[in-house]
Parts: sequence; structure tokens; C-alpha cells
Amino acid sequence: MKQIITDFFSFIRKPKDFQYSGNGKAYKWKVFFTLFIFNIFFSLFSIGLAYLIDNLYPLEHKFEDLDYNPIVTILLIGFLVPFIEEVIFRLVLRRKGIMKNIFSESSWNKYFFVLVYISTISFALIHITNYKFNSYFFLLLAPFLTISQFVSGFIMTYLRVRFNFWMGFAFHALWNFSAIIFTAQDSLAEVKEIQIKNDQFQLEIKKKSFFNSVDKEMIHTANTDTIYQLESKGFKLKNILNMMDSTAIKYEPVVEYIDIKFTSEKGILTDSLLYILEKEGYIEKQNAN
Repeated sequence: MKQIITDFFSFIRKPKDFQYSGNGKAYKWKVFFTLFIFNIFFSLFSIGLAYLIDNLYPLEHKFEDLDYNPIVTILLIGFLVPFIEEVIFRLVLRRKGIMKNIFSESSWNKYFFVLVYISTISFALIHITNYKFNSYFFLLLAPFLTISQFVSGFIMTYLRVRFNFWMGFAFHALWNFSAIIFTAQDSLAEVKEIQIKNDQFQLEIKKKSFFNSVDKEMIHTANTDTIYQLESKGFKLKNILNMMDSTAIKYEPVVEYIDIKFTSEKGILTDSLLYILEKEGYIEKQNAN
């Protein structure tokens, strides 16, 4: 394991187009999972760094607006996007086809490190577009917010060069898939379940399971500022708020997903239901700008 990490850092310092010529599949996968574990530990550092930045300069991720069902999410983020990115950023890191026509063997060996650095840095910095920003100051944060992609980009480049294109793609796909599952489970852990039943209404809130959210359903019955029924399954809490919060005071979700079932024969004020959701810790009032 130590030798694998040492060789990886040697590659970062001075990239060379050296391909592993052995037939040991066990060694290939040992390299693969050693670097995967290394990337996990480094990601903990990058998550902490992003948390510090978020406290100083609130961050808003574009993925928060995505609301695909689990199958589409896994196919898109877990497989299609990694494949496209590997083709764009790392397919050219082998002197074959058009690259063989452009570079002689001597020029390839001379400028190979430049191609590696350009592709890796470009891959990292392009991920700054994952965030929403409205000032040029935000661009100064790009190197810090994309440091995780910089390291993982080097890992995938290393696997592509040492072994083949598909090893880099497999790492990319497994990493994205793991991130999807971890994020889904992490958001699920934040949700508490409640049941409230009294003379005025019945309210039940459950955790939304990531893999059981293919079918979506929403029922909303209201009259002006009075709400009689709200049943939502599979939708983000943000979508629920956008539908029901027509008041001057706007709210934002504290958790990402909940399944909610609310019924009231006589109805209650929409503001009252929002207050209950706020009191139970599902939403909070937006800060006035």
C-alpha cells in the first residue's frame, strides 16, 4: 500500500506515460481500492474546508435543484456524466489515433506532463459550476472548493495512464455512485418522524426512502389562506414550500426530503402549518437581505 501511494505521488510530481505491463488483476484492483480509500480520507478534509467556507460565504449547490428519481439519478450522475468527463478529459492521455498523428514519440514524452496537468486542472475547475454564484469574488474560492476534484482527477488520470481508460471510468463511476448513496442516507438521517393528532388536524411526517421514491404524488387542497389537505410523497421539501408558502414571510427547508400527510376537516391557516413545521425543525425563516 505504501508503495502504491508513493508511486502515485511520484506521478503527480512528474507525470510519465508509463503503463503497467503485468498481468496481475489482483494488483490492479489493489491499486484501485487503495487510492479509493485514500480519496475517502482526503474528501473528509475537503468537506471540512467547504464547511468553513460556507460559514464565511454561504454556498448553494446546483444539485439541490435536481429532483430526479433514483434510477435516473444513478444512471445520469453515476454512469453517464463520469463516462462523458473521462472521454473529454482523459481519453487523450494515450498516444493513439489522432494523438499519434499530432505528437511524435519524443514530443509526446516531452510534453506529456503538460497534457496531464491541463486535463486534471481543467477537470477540477470545471466543477466550480456545480455552485451558484453571483460575484467574481466567488471565483477566488474555486481552488479551495474544487480541491477534492483536483485530487480525484489525478487519481483517475493515474489509473488511466498506468492501466487503461476503463479503470479510470470505473473509479469515477464508483465514486459518484458512493456519493449519491452517502448523500441520500445522510439527508435521511437528519429527518425525524412525527405523528400529531388532535381535534383540529392530523399530521404525519415520515422519512423519504431514496430507493422507494420512483413514484411521486402530491395532493394539495386549500382555500385562500386555509389548508385542508396536504399529502406529498417523493417530493423535495423545497417543492412543497414553494407550493404552499404564499405569505410575505418565506421559509427554507432544513432537511431535503420528507413525506408528509396532513388532513383537517375544518382546515387551519397555512401559516399555522408552516409554524408547526418550523417548530418541529423541518423549516426555518429565511434571513432578510
